[in-house]
Amino acid sequence: MIAFIVNPVAGGGRAYRKIPEIRRIMKKKLIDYKIFITKYTGEGKILARKAALSGFKVVAAVGGDGTVLEVVNGIKGTQAILGIIPVGTGNDFARFFHIPKKLEKAIDVLIMGNIKIIDGAVINDILTFGNITSTGIASETAAMAVRFKKFLSGIWVYLTALLNVLFKYKPYSVKIRMDDKELNREITIFAAGVLSYYGGGLKLLPNADPNDGYLDVMIVDKISKIKLLVLLPLVLFGTHTKLKIVEVYRAKKVEIEADREVPVTVDGEILYIKNLEIKVEKDAIKLCTL
Repeated sequence: MIAFIVNPVAGGGRAYRKIPEIRRIMKKKLIDYKIFITKYTGEGKILARKAALSGFKVVAAVGGDGTVLEVVNGIKGTQAILGIIPVGTGNDFARFFHIPKKLEKAIDVLIMGNIKIIDGAVINDILTFGNITSTGIASETAAMAVRFKKFLSGIWVYLTALLNVLFKYKPYSVKIRMDDKELNREITIFAAGVLSYYGGGLKLLPNADPNDGYLDVMIVDKISKIKLLVLLPLVLFGTHTKLKIVEVYRAKKVEIEADREVPVTVDGEILYIKNLEIKVEKDAIKLCTL
């Protein structure tokens, strides 16, 4: 049995418009299913847990990365398997695992795909699927991107937002602890996670591996706007880590203490916090994938 947790506003309403097609496909495939539609932020977690405890084998997030985050926390500690129907703005989780955008092919993955066990990340006691947690110009851009999601999609949302943020951004003073290492930086970019993509296709952590038991960490200290303009195009292809201005680390636990409350992106959601703890959780998530 498959439960579909639909975030009706995801992808500018695309998730809601997929419901008739989901019903048609599932009827054709003769598979038992139920559709749950969220009415408010956070209800995806409640509905996903209800589905998991009711015996649904697969609980599928129909939306973007924020919807996946809610479903992951809903099924935590149950036998349910996470499924993805990627119809959000960024879909970075689905991109990493090559989950098809075409609805019927994505549903086929839920029915016939492989089950892969992957690492997650725990961020201030919230289990995430470990895509990327970021602060600095990346999170400022994500906060700005909310304004453009009604008009644009995918990477164009974030590139447009970035142009609006780029010349106004002022680095944050932070203290970073990674396992037994401590750094003081004025952050232009900070990113940590177990997967690679951010912002609809930006390859921030190109070497991330969701099965190695480590967080990949990338830091860019305070740099000039000219150097930042050189760096950013390279992020599209994941080649920025070759630059000397980019610091790359691996750690099981990362703590950040900022000098004030700052925006932090967590798997598509934006939090405003001063202290951040990220730690890897080995083999945390069962996923339907290719």
